Amino acid sequence: MTQRPEDIQRRLSGIEDLTEVVGALRAIASGHVAGARGALAAILAYESQVGAALDRLAVAGPVAAEGPGLVVVIGAAQGFCGGYPARVAEAAQALAPGAGVLVVGQRTVAMLDGVGLTVLFTADLPASPAQVPDLASRLTDRLLAEAPRFPGPIRTLSGQDSPGQPVQLRRIWPPDPSDQPQAVAAPLTTLPRAGLVEALLAERLFATLARTVMEGLRAENQARVEAMARASSNLKDRRAEMQHLFRQARQEQMTTELIELTAGQEPLA
Repeated sequence: MTQRPEDIQRRLSGIEDLTEVVGALRAIASGHVAGARGALAAILAYESQVGAALDRLAVAGPVAAEGPGLVVVIGAAQGFCGGYPARVAEAAQALAPGAGVLVVGQRTVAMLDGVGLTVLFTADLPASPAQVPDLASRLTDRLLAEAPRFPGPIRTLSGQDSPGQPVQLRRIWPPDPSDQPQAVAAPLTTLPRAGLVEALLAERLFATLARTVMEGLRAENQARVEAMARASSNLKDRRAEMQHLFRQARQEQMTTELIELTAGQEPLA
């Protein structure tokens, strides 16, 4: 049975409302992607400066003890970003047993609840790039505190913002052996060398975590941009379909009314 034009019109209005919501979500996510990309340049510059300071001191990176170590999972804070949160959660469930896990992103935290991971810390992914340094500082403090209990490397598990790229598990500490400094003249310092080196190593870990969280923020929002683009395309197709149904229903309604009017006329004498 053909639907009434009035019913189809109400459904069209609902599609229009959804289109506005999808457009707003896409615009917000696009703004966060642009902000994260801009902030990454500053973080990379800072990370490079800290690395250069350690190079000047000719500090070799520490050697990781044997063990599963610690893993920082950078997931998703919200939905509406396609299958990205599920891919991160699936990769997290495959982590080596015994690793200490820190999870960022409340949606990912919920998806990993009860799967048997040793979760030491949870936090939501920041809503904006300006909040990333504070979270990176908290992560740094917690990692340094938990490192004696969970010997081994510190790694991150996060997605990338390029379509089709898999979730990756990457070691961030100790630095890669290829990053070891070259011999240079030792600089003049006013602080005791041991304390200075310890502070710079912690600062390098902080800078690396800030970069990783910022990349995670960018990846989540890029996934949301793509999901909203798909939703917008589907809504456009649905709107065209409903408009066709409306025209068809309206034509049938007019035909029915015309037949009723014609049948109701009295024949002339």
